Formats: sequence, structure tokens, C-alpha cells
Amino acid sequence: MFKSIQPNRISSSIMDQIKEAVFQNKFMPGDKLPSEHELMKQFNASRVTVREALRTLEYSGILEIKRGSRGGAFIKDQNSKIVTNFLQDMFATGKIKISNLTEVRLALEPLSAKMAASRAKESSLKQIGMNLKEDKILLEKSELSDSRLCHMEFHRLIAQASGNPAIFFMIDSMMDVLENFISSIPLSPKIIEQDAQSHDKIFFAIKNGQPKAAHDLMLQDVQHIQTAYKKGQTRNINIGRM
Repeated sequence: MFKSIQPNRISSSIMDQIKEAVFQNKFMPGDKLPSEHELMKQFNASRVTVREALRTLEYSGILEIKRGSRGGAFIKDQNSKIVTNFLQDMFATGKIKISNLTEVRLALEPLSAKMAASRAKESSLKQIGMNLKEDKILLEKSELSDSRLCHMEFHRLIAQASGNPAIFFMIDSMMDVLENFISSIPLSPKIIEQDAQSHDKIFFAIKNGQPKAAHDLMLQDVQHIQTAYKKGQTRNINIGRM
């Protein structure tokens, strides 16, 4: 599908070819690009150069890079990126604070869990179950950074399982904005494990068709993790002043 390129503009040429393929609908939102190894062969480029191009495309909103056993480079829905880019700009300029996003999460995420308990399809339940299994493996290996990314994906999957595209659209965009912020705040292994246990309980309620329990458990989950982030952020500020 892709052509070998000259070394003098390797990274930009890779990006141009991938963007052209997306704009010509050769790839659709949700499609996965060929593996990193296959892209290296097609572009006749090094792993470092391919990764640089993919990261730049991720930053520009063309791709979403997922980690884990089912990871890879996926084509992002460009409509959702309009909102994401807007939120990121507002966040960067201080017009939107984390507390503002938290208020929206507290309103939307319990509702999405409640709706998922009534509407989730078998395919959605399977995806959520796989997410939890992957998270357990990551925790066993003490890969805490990847576990936290897995937790963000859990919230996206619940929103998707709600069956309401508007809710998914908003939660997906917020998760994109929060990822960079959250990764910069240290959390103890205990907090991350507690978050994983909370996700197990939420999934149990959704899988067993318990809307109220799913709603209440998600509310507790968001409140708990946001409190942990506030403490972690305060600790970072205090350390920086020493």
C-alpha cells in the first residue's frame, strides 16, 4: 500500500502518505495500521523514524496509539478530535481546569455506567472483560504506567457500552485531554490496585444488569480517583518548591 521513500525527508513523507491514505478513505476510523515492523519494510525506514512519524500523527489527532496485547496505531475519528483539540487548547491556556472536567465526569460517567447496565451488547461486555484481564496482567508485572492507561480505556469502553454516541464522544474527548495530565501525577501501587478492584465491581454490576449499582459504583470510582489525583498534584507542587 505504501511506497519506499528517500532518506532526506523520511518522517514527513511517512506522515504525508498515511494522511493521504486516511483522507482517501483507504483507512476508516477504528482501522488499525500495519504493524510497526511491516511499516518499516514498506517505508524502508528505521524503527525510530516510524515511531517518530506515528507519534506526530497521534499528536495531530490522526492516530490513536494503544498499548498492550491488542495495541497498535489506530485511525482516530476526526470529528471527536475537533472537540479534543478544543479542550486541549482551552486547558493549555487555563480557560478550563481539571476541576471543570471532573464535574463533567461526575455527571456523565455514572450515567454512562447506568445505561451500560441496561444496554450493553455482548461484544461490549467482552471488550470490557478483556480490558480487565489485561489490567490484571499489567499489575502482576508491576507495569503501573500501562495499567493507568488501561484504566482510562476502561472508562471509554463503559461510555461506548452505554449505546449513546454523544456520551461516548464527550467522555472519549475528556480522556484524551486527561491522559497527559494524569500520567504526570504519581500514584501509589495501592491506589492503582484499588482503582482496578473498583472497575471489577462496576463491570459485575453492568454484566448482571444492575443499573443503580453501576451508577453508584462509578460515582464512587470517579470521586475516589480524583481525590487521589488532587493529593498527588499537591505533593508534586510542594516537592517543586523545596
